[in-house]
Amino acid sequence: MNHRISFLLFILFGFHAKLCGSSPITIQGYKMFDAAGNYFPVRGMDYFPRPNSGTLNENNYDWFTDDHIDVWRDHIAEFKALNVNSIRLYAVDPTKSHDKFMCALEAAGIYAIVDLAASCENCAITKDIAPTCYPKELKSRGELIIAAFAKYQNVLGFSAGNEVNLVVSDWTINASCQKKFIRDMRNYIQSCSSSMRSIPVGLAVADTDRIANAQYYNCRTNASDTLENAEWFGLNAYLFCDGTYNDRKTPHPGFSGLLKDIQSAEPSIPMLLTEYGCLDASFPSAGEHAAQRTWIQTAWLHSSLFREYFNGGFVFEFSTEKANSQSTSNFPFTSFGPQNYGTGYFSPSECDHDKIKCTFVRQPNFYNLSNEFGQVSIAQEPSKNAFTPSTSRSKPPSCPPKSPSLSSVSWNGVEQVKSLACPSNAKSFQCTATSLTKETAQAGQSPNKKSNC
Repeated sequence: MNHRISFLLFILFGFHAKLCGSSPITIQGYKMFDAAGNYFPVRGMDYFPRPNSGTLNENNYDWFTDDHIDVWRDHIAEFKALNVNSIRLYAVDPTKSHDKFMCALEAAGIYAIVDLAASCENCAITKDIAPTCYPKELKSRGELIIAAFAKYQNVLGFSAGNEVNLVVSDWTINASCQKKFIRDMRNYIQSCSSSMRSIPVGLAVADTDRIANAQYYNCRTNASDTLENAEWFGLNAYLFCDGTYNDRKTPHPGFSGLLKDIQSAEPSIPMLLTEYGCLDASFPSAGEHAAQRTWIQTAWLHSSLFREYFNGGFVFEFSTEKANSQSTSNFPFTSFGPQNYGTGYFSPSECDHDKIKCTFVRQPNFYNLSNEFGQVSIAQEPSKNAFTPSTSRSKPPSCPPKSPSLSSVSWNGVEQVKSLACPSNAKSFQCTATSLTKETAQAGQSPNKKSNC
């Protein structure tokens, strides 16, 4: 039977059955677990399907809404082919419906980390000193997104920021603003506990001052404030850039150094690589395609040694963005280019997701990644009931030197912003056959295929 037809029948007649993606992932200590109590390894993909041309060939656009079914529908099957179980969304518009997209992901057993910030004005922590670095509008934006997405069982977490440490010369300049925003979002979720589940709030930082950042966002400058720390920590780290290295069992020095640093930070929360996948001309060619990433760092990241500190990560990225790549690598990106981050690209060269449909074309590194994700095993991982965090990591670490405290700043501006009302349907919403159109139901895979959730 055609896999699209069989998946449609599954949606229409069996959607109420338990799906691997229909129950929330929970955190215990520094590990994530699924509803059955099994360890949940994040095999993630950063997803921003930017077209090659047209008026929407830009950053900070929400492609995941109901009216963009024709854009994202076929990509869910690609995620399944990649053995992906999680994606990261960089920019969303909370005023629009995402029911079809999130329900199609759920049917495919795929979770999402949803960014609360974006690259629009007053949509993120800025480079200013505290408290100016925390725009009042950001607090409202974050609560709007949480209220809109809390109803989806497959929201893995919310990200309160992306690389805010990269816009300043010293990470301490705006760190308290980022930490305060995390606290405000956690407080909003807690205040709505009667009407929404507790979805973990974390952040993604650039790979600078690695140990200090890992400790600061995990620690509490006020030991009695249980909402101050992040609930997960993400690092955008591009470390394995030597394409001649091919030992899947022995981590490259860049990854060994990463593990050593995170071990010294003694995190009490899950750690993720929220972006990884260095590009370099030294990676091997495959047919006409130069410098195809091997993705063997995925084997290291999901090894038993790394799993004690990392819960997996997100590959950067699903599709190469022509706007970023065209100056150094001509379409269809067969030559090496320092911005050819995709596991594939969109064709034809002038497609715009509107008048000219963009079709995803896989490149050889797509298959390399699929193979590595497919080999991830959790056989040696303890269940949630059997897992006990190590003594040294059973509580937040001490704050690093120079840590800016929240109490040292007057937050009058954001404190005067009234929080939104709690969502009314966050606990009652269910993805059912009526949540999905025929077109949406076609996204995914046949239910007869063995699940790789």
